[in-house]
Amino acid sequence: MSSSENNSESKKKQANYSIAEPHDLLPRSKWLRDYYFKGAEREWANEYMSFTTGTEWDTIWEESNYYIAPEVHTYIGNEGKGVFESSLRSMAIPVTSLPDNFWDLSLPERRAIFFKEVMLNYIPQEIISENDLIAGGRFNTQLSNTLTKKEAKKHWKMNLRNRKAFFKYHKSGFGNLGATGGHLIPDHETIITKGFKYIHHLAKEKYEELSKKEISGPKGAELRAMIIASELPRELAKKYAEECRRLKNSASSPERVKELEQMAQNLERVPWEPAETFWQGVQALWITHMLIMADESYPGPGVSFGRGDQFLWPLYKKDVIDEKNISKDFAKEILGSFWFHCNTVYDAQIMVGKQGITSAFGQLLTLSGCGPNGEDLTNELTYTLLEVIDEWSPILEPKPNVRLHRNSPERLLDIVVSMISRSQGAPFLLNFDERSIAGMVEEGIPEEKAWDYACVGCLENTMQGNDRSGTVNCNPNLAKSIELTLWNGKTMPGNSNEPWSKDGELIAPKTGSPEQFETWDQFWNAWKAQIEYLIKYTVDVYNMTEEFRAKFLPTPYVSTLFRGCIEKGLDIRNGGPELRFITIEGVAFATTVDSLLAIKYFVYDEKKYSIAQIKDALVHNFDGKEYSIMQSQLKNKAPKYGNNDDQADKMAREIMKLWAKETWKYKTPTDFQYRPGMLSWNYWAGADANLTPATPDGRLAGTFLSNAICPSTGADKKGPTAVTNSVGLALGGKTEEGVYINYLPNGASHTITFNPSILRDPENKEKFKAYLKGYIENGGTSLQVNMLDANMLIDAQQHPENYTNLLVRVTGYNAYFNAIGKELQDEIIARESHQM
Repeated sequence: MSSSENNSESKKKQANYSIAEPHDLLPRSKWLRDYYFKGAEREWANEYMSFTTGTEWDTIWEESNYYIAPEVHTYIGNEGKGVFESSLRSMAIPVTSLPDNFWDLSLPERRAIFFKEVMLNYIPQEIISENDLIAGGRFNTQLSNTLTKKEAKKHWKMNLRNRKAFFKYHKSGFGNLGATGGHLIPDHETIITKGFKYIHHLAKEKYEELSKKEISGPKGAELRAMIIASELPRELAKKYAEECRRLKNSASSPERVKELEQMAQNLERVPWEPAETFWQGVQALWITHMLIMADESYPGPGVSFGRGDQFLWPLYKKDVIDEKNISKDFAKEILGSFWFHCNTVYDAQIMVGKQGITSAFGQLLTLSGCGPNGEDLTNELTYTLLEVIDEWSPILEPKPNVRLHRNSPERLLDIVVSMISRSQGAPFLLNFDERSIAGMVEEGIPEEKAWDYACVGCLENTMQGNDRSGTVNCNPNLAKSIELTLWNGKTMPGNSNEPWSKDGELIAPKTGSPEQFETWDQFWNAWKAQIEYLIKYTVDVYNMTEEFRAKFLPTPYVSTLFRGCIEKGLDIRNGGPELRFITIEGVAFATTVDSLLAIKYFVYDEKKYSIAQIKDALVHNFDGKEYSIMQSQLKNKAPKYGNNDDQADKMAREIMKLWAKETWKYKTPTDFQYRPGMLSWNYWAGADANLTPATPDGRLAGTFLSNAICPSTGADKKGPTAVTNSVGLALGGKTEEGVYINYLPNGASHTITFNPSILRDPENKEKFKAYLKGYIENGGTSLQVNMLDANMLIDAQQHPENYTNLLVRVTGYNAYFNAIGKELQDEIIARESHQM
């Protein structure tokens, strides 16, 4: 290589801005992290392994799990002929060791037997390296649905019906929806304190209580499947113990021989028996967790751990603090192995881009928080976990959520602020207990239990071990209601998407020609009818997949981990858990609020424009001199949500209360209650935005909608405190007595960007800490912080090779900046960067 080429290569690797880097990693953890980031160059990877019964009608990749992801729709084909299904089928390993009576058994039993056979006898049990202290390697499965030929025929008939309805809903601009896996918190505390032995005996006990009729019916079948499934963790752990002892023969040192023997002894105990040590507790947690992802064939998304610093605390306290059986550093090395395994979820698509990573899957770990009387529950394990998070960052999994409240200790707040100051896309999100607990109580959780909530996926509030809440399944585009109101239930001219929707097609109720409305109340009532229809249409379409997966997609292993399923003899997907919700996550809230504010202000208050004029401008996408002037007025002169403006905040609260209340009217055929939340994932920037025409807030067709509960990009002009107050008021504010109100029990994603310069000195760190305390009092349920310089992001766009590990906070999740599309990159750059 010439000198000039060397110089060029050197310049290419010099970033103009520094990015967050891991620090102070212990030796094992450093090796594991470095090994993970070798990506496709690793000799080992947890890539997809697919398995089939070998029948010609077998289905391996379940398309209905991905209706929720519009970017996948292109790859779905008829009856197994889509890209994913045909690819996985071609590489599938036939499972030939099934019992002779396999096809005579019920579907839940077939599912449990097939899953058990695959995990024990077809997927290898591997210890990743001599630096690994936790067993449990491969879990990225794609499993046969184990349907009979008759069941498969019914399955495809329902699937094709559902697909047509779901695609029409999305392609017509209503949003996206679909029943999907993950997004749950199992009963890890019971496994760690009682073991799967307890679960197994409970299932057998309930089975023995059944009548003869029940034994021969669906309840008996479900319980037999759960009995089979509850034995799998013990048998798998035993196989891993055998592998640990086999590796002793080739271990590099006497110390490693001792570690492998201890790992084997751990696995002979957990997760079947209660954990007695911290090491055993983490091992039990991991095997339980990885088997959930394998059972659902849906690795990662939203499969969360709950309050890990609480249920692991007694073991940590005994081993590290009281008896000093292990050092704190060794406990951190155990956690380092856990961190490594969590991130191998992305190996499923390791050949695609950055280790197959497109965004954080959300294996969420909840830390700190209050107790039943408002007391703080932070402990030394909380701080140790925060150290591990800080040292390993930037990395995506597990994603930590720190619960803050009025009694959070100063030490915790100082650590949180310090970590945020150097993190760029903050390594965790913050949840705020008082507002969140108010929402849990609103949905019927007793106040004496609601304090023990945790978060799944991105930020969604649920209870632990008894709650299946479908937290991302329904994502209606609230801004669609504006189009339907302005065009009297029809598609806006020029906004057709044939064959799914046509120009001028009536797709919603007629609510009157808005040109004839003489008062704001008339317009408001028409809009109200359209938002009510939007929620009902969402429910009607979604119910199809809820019914479908209850019939064809049981998960007996997952069901054993949720209280209520064994007791009722019902699968988790068929009404088994004690708590059952489906969350309707409103998208484009601020776009909707600001559009209604603009119409009220310019048409009915100031009488500057008529409805006809605004509609004409929207049809022309504000293209033309007279329209561009109007666009500027709509964007800059009307009140805007996010500025602590009384008129705007009142409107926001009315809209929030109205649509949220509407969700509570409905249940699924499987007895899940609908409830409201606000997440938005990335739909506001992609799928939904592309199908939404220009809106009366001045937004152009196809451009970004607003993100979750955040103000529209660039609309928040009065600083972070004003935004915070608006968010809190939109969620309901407080009563006159100071009691928190929360219309969104599932939580609401609020992402805010600060310039990194604000936290470079102690005085400003104190100001930021004061801001967080203010958020506890007046803000929302959840806050994600970006500490980003827009100029750095622009440089990262131009020189991505210099910023390979730059993490940014998109909404409720982190993503590598280089792994997201340019449109989303531009949106993050355009966000208002606040000063204190």
